[in-house]
Amino acid sequence: MVLALATSAFAQSSDDDEWVSVDSPRPASESEKSGSYDGTNDSEFANDEEYASAYARYKTQTTSRSEISKQRSEGFSQSVFLGARLQGGFNTFLGSKSDGWGAGWNVGGGLIIKISMFTKNFSIVPELTFNYRQYNYEKDMNDLYTNKARINIMLFELPIMFRYTFDQYDFFAAAGLHLGLKLMGSAEYGSEPKAGVIADKENSGLKSTTEIATTNMEVGFAIEGGYMLTRNVHLNLRIVQSFTNLLNHGLTVKQPFDEATLLTFYTNVGIAFLF
Repeated sequence: MVLALATSAFAQSSDDDEWVSVDSPRPASESEKSGSYDGTNDSEFANDEEYASAYARYKTQTTSRSEISKQRSEGFSQSVFLGARLQGGFNTFLGSKSDGWGAGWNVGGGLIIKISMFTKNFSIVPELTFNYRQYNYEKDMNDLYTNKARINIMLFELPIMFRYTFDQYDFFAAAGLHLGLKLMGSAEYGSEPKAGVIADKENSGLKSTTEIATTNMEVGFAIEGGYMLTRNVHLNLRIVQSFTNLLNHGLTVKQPFDEATLLTFYTNVGIAFLF
């Protein structure tokens, strides 16, 4: 019986005369040892285009997942950024009886907040900005003199922009509401004689006046496009069109401004630093 049990534990190979134990694992062949593809030219699958392509896709997906996890761990998906923005540009007026108002200029700066919404591509970007503007008016009345005017105004502006970021191109586009509250303002008006006309110098030129008054609040719409130099430094071009008249008709009595509708239109270039 002992001999029978010992004999049953072995079997002869069909290919040779060697006896092997059925309980012992069969040694792996050289082809089985090299059966996995490691992406190198030494692998027996290196010339198999279909297998190599599948392996490349696998490596790409694995790398992408690893990069996403790394970015998340490093705070790439941070939802709130606080920073500062500086801006400068040109402005004018549109609206009825706004002819004569040429290009003025504006400059300002303030705080910017970027808050992610739903996904990292969508965000709301409110700003708290102090903006100084100057508007210039000049119109020939006849062959003798030219009427001139100037409006200086300081506003506390609150743009509320809804932004979409194209990460793969480092560009972003935004649109939103633009509010302005007047902090201070002044106006000047006067007539200047043309060349060759003799006039009283004391009564010519721009002089401060209270007959041109500006309103205390401005409401408009803004659109912008920008480019991200880095994750924290952004450049943008903004266009703003106001819906409300900058003039206070109740206090403006100087003709022809008493019946004019002056809707601010301005563009500016800004740079933002986010932290």
